[in-house]
Amino acid sequence: MEWSDKKILVLGGDLRLLYLADVLKDVFHQVGTYALDGAEQLSGIERFDSLESAMQWADITVTPVPFTKDGTHLLTKDDTVIVLSDFSNQLRENTILFGGNIASSVLEAAQTKNVLCYDFMKMEEIAVENAITTAEGAIAEAITLSTQNMNQENCLVLGYGRCAKAIAKRLQGLDAKVTIGARKETARENAKAQGYQGISLEDIPELISTQQFIFNTIPAMVLDAEIIDKVNPDAVIIDIASAPGGTDFEACKKNGITAKLSLGIPGRYSPKTSARILLSGIVTSLEN
Repeated sequence: MEWSDKKILVLGGDLRLLYLADVLKDVFHQVGTYALDGAEQLSGIERFDSLESAMQWADITVTPVPFTKDGTHLLTKDDTVIVLSDFSNQLRENTILFGGNIASSVLEAAQTKNVLCYDFMKMEEIAVENAITTAEGAIAEAITLSTQNMNQENCLVLGYGRCAKAIAKRLQGLDAKVTIGARKETARENAKAQGYQGISLEDIPELISTQQFIFNTIPAMVLDAEIIDKVNPDAVIIDIASAPGGTDFEACKKNGITAKLSLGIPGRYSPKTSARILLSGIVTSLEN
């Protein structure tokens, strides 16, 4: 069977997967959906009314990015609740599964059923494009929430992974004064080589009061209550680290500081672009 003849199911997710379901029709002969908010808008696609019927029909199942936010349920935007254990139980043998940061419990179940798993976030092209989209959206949110220009303003980026690098590069393009806070000395040196200031996380308390925009990408508590007490009241904090983030949001609320845990940015700011990126990852994986 050619892979384009396989039945592909889009399960759960946000606007990215809604757009993806639509463009999959150009590549696959049979496309289905379950628990996909807005799927009723799409023509030429089969909609299922139960998890069991959907997954027993599918040869390929495409799940959200991220796969889960709470470690217990599949990410859905409608009222459908899909428990990960139920999802694992419904996996059909010798099928294919795509998703972003697929839960380890599901990967274990998939292995016992000979399900071939592809993780979008382990695909280099998708991870890079996702970082770019996330960076653009994070900066857009910061600008929207602030009363200040970014031009010549002090911006602190915590972490120096893919997303942090993408944010810093775009901030630099806006003529902001960018500082990178990172644990590793090598990361700080690399940041300095790119024209940023580099500080250790231990130095954050000394610098934080001068920063107008703060972006956190570190999935650990780095902006605790003691540090938040030193933050400029007019500053904006955008935290894109995995829930619950690395910011004490209660302390921010108490101090009247604008702070937002901003997850799933690509699905909110550029879902159509993100859908094309995911489609490319699916096709490339199946062709290989």
